[in-house]
Amino acid sequence: MCLLCNSTSESRDHLYFDCPFSWGIWSVLASRCDLNPERDWSRVMNQLLGLNHGSPKGHLTILCWQACLYWVWSERNARLHRDVFRSSDALICRIDRQIRDKILSFRETNPTVSSVMMLQWLP
Repeated sequence: MCLLCNSTSESRDHLYFDCPFSWGIWSVLASRCDLNPERDWSRVMNQLLGLNHGSPKGHLTILCWQACLYWVWSERNARLHRDVFRSSDALICRIDRQIRDKILSFRETNPTVSSVMMLQWLP
């Protein structure tokens, strides 16, 4: 069973993003990147492949997607191995901080892109 929602068998397609827990995270992050989020893995992949990866929006969207995958998997493993449970809101806050820090890390080498990405990211 899925350790995040306890409602169905765990699989990649369920975990990313058919699971209500992970969907709650991805839908918030994707909308902050001005992306209409998809629940189906194949459609998400098509959306991401269709992005202009050289643009600030494309780069930000890929960063969010990677962070979402990482933290959803990390949460799943924390529940399995350490019996530690965090809410989707707690993970969204953690991802938000990580994305802000990453954007700020671009400031020295490319301040224009950093500013564009931060303006898009901030609510």
